[in-house]
Amino acid sequence: MASPLVSIIIPAYNNAEYLPDAIQSVLDQTYPNLELIVVNDASPDNTSEVVKKYNDPRIRYVVHENNQGLSAARNTGILTAKGDIVALLDGDDFYHPDKFQEHVDFLEKNPDIGVTYNARFELNHSAKTIRELWRPALTARLMDLVMGFPFSPSDMVIRREWALRVNMFEKKYVYVGEDLDFNCRLALAGCKFASVDRALNYRRYHSGRMIKDIAYFVDCTFQALKTTFSDSRCPKEILAIQDKVFASHYILWSIIAFTQNDTELGQKYCLAAIRGEPSFLSGHPNQLLKTIISYSIVDENQDHEDLLRRIISQLPPELSWIADQCDWAISRGYLLRFARAMMWDRDKDGQSHFEKAIAYKASIDRSFLHQLSAQLLSYKMEFGAQAAHGILESLSPYLEKLGSQEDVKWLKSNYSVNEAFYHYNLKDYAAVPHPVFSALRNDPSLLLNRGVIKILLDSVVRR
Repeated sequence: MASPLVSIIIPAYNNAEYLPDAIQSVLDQTYPNLELIVVNDASPDNTSEVVKKYNDPRIRYVVHENNQGLSAARNTGILTAKGDIVALLDGDDFYHPDKFQEHVDFLEKNPDIGVTYNARFELNHSAKTIRELWRPALTARLMDLVMGFPFSPSDMVIRREWALRVNMFEKKYVYVGEDLDFNCRLALAGCKFASVDRALNYRRYHSGRMIKDIAYFVDCTFQALKTTFSDSRCPKEILAIQDKVFASHYILWSIIAFTQNDTELGQKYCLAAIRGEPSFLSGHPNQLLKTIISYSIVDENQDHEDLLRRIISQLPPELSWIADQCDWAISRGYLLRFARAMMWDRDKDGQSHFEKAIAYKASIDRSFLHQLSAQLLSYKMEFGAQAAHGILESLSPYLEKLGSQEDVKWLKSNYSVNEAFYHYNLKDYAAVPHPVFSALRNDPSLLLNRGVIKILLDSVVRR
């Protein structure tokens, strides 16, 4: 076999049950010039038996005699790789068949880009059905990296020279913090990140999994952030928002602690988040409550009513007033679950969630409609305008029951405006006028919106 251009690395430890899906998704790629490196990190399960079932010369199998951790396993793969491009695949995730054709084409056209990433399908917990579509921004900067995790390791494709330039993964991060640290070091070294803007892998989740030592996870995350902030190359604008950065992580970890009934730790992190970013308590719904709602509905196997009440009951005494919004939060959770289920072909679940939303007197507002509009646009980008329009029309009668025809018109208008700006930012000027006129039909007041009219006129001229 000729020397491969792409090397895919799967660090294998205690995921033999899911490893066949991961391996097969690599072998099924439409792009042929690749190799797969499976690194068995002294896994106690039957990983070896799984790998030996595949008689494919593209597979290379490396075994660690002793468990060294995720970072070390990835480094072994990078050092073993023959390709100029490397990709990371967690053992329980799997790829879309077009993954590497899309990434290789993009990298060839953009030699200045060191890391590409893509949108992904988030699967329902302990299932292979789609829960939602995660679509990161087209570019990622250090600011985006420190604020959270715009993409996961399985989303990434890396020029190997960049991985070697920053000395790969830091081994002290055994199983958490390693990707944050790695990506921040890449950004500080001048590496550019960009999205190929297609959903090209599937991320698997597991119901009932617990984090044994939450404080350790947080410490590793913050150690990676502090290392970034202490680097002489870290820009002043990043250093100026350190409190906000730590707060964005504290708020998520506080809710994780509450879900595991670690009330003391959850309250500690929650108060730290509010001190770092007081605006988390501003508005309705405020960011803290929105984060609680979002986390409570992640797993369809869980009763989000019970989980949400349990989280809110553990909030610090200073935040006891949020309990007054508990029923509203439950209703909003059902509304979000309804829209999500309907979008991903689970109509029976969607209708059940809708009935419960009505029982809790749910209502729609601009915050919800903005969120739904963004999801519809992401769906359109993946499956086309006709498919997204079908989803929008199927949702409309339900939304009118909770609001009005004017609310649905506003949703359609906002969706069209977002679509127009998306095409404009991509310099796809020919695609801008149609969604603008669709928006105007639903909301004639947009004729007074300078931004909308500007991109319409500019697109016509540029065409």
